[in-house]
Amino acid sequence: MAFGISVLKLVNRDIDAVFYEIISKLHIDAENRFIQKVLAHLSLISNHTLEAIGAVSIVFAALLLIEGFGLVFERLWAEYLTVAETAIFIPFELFEITRHCTVTRVSLLLINIAIVLYLLITILRKSISRRALGKP
Repeated sequence: MAFGISVLKLVNRDIDAVFYEIISKLHIDAENRFIQKVLAHLSLISNHTLEAIGAVSIVFAALLLIEGFGLVFERLWAEYLTVAETAIFIPFELFEITRHCTVTRVSLLLINIAIVLYLLITILRKSISRRALGKP
């Protein structure tokens, strides 16, 4: 949430000046080639993009917070939410593989699928054992 709020504070501000202020406090050479590349990309970011990044970050952080409380209190909906959040990246990973197939991308996709399957199997086992014990 702090990241999202920080990004929203950059709306209508000179991002270049903020970036220079940060790198000067960190004692980084402003003429560094990497810093110049970052600066070139920062100048392309619009206020609309900053607002979108900030809002999505805050919503995602709130969702993770709610999910965390649900998992702590052992709520079934939180377990399914965890599966959904993990599975939601699979289509993006497939898209990236269709654009440029690498061993790393395929490995990450397989790991993500394995995690989703593991979570689903775990939820189903817990559900079966709850029913066997007569718990809701």
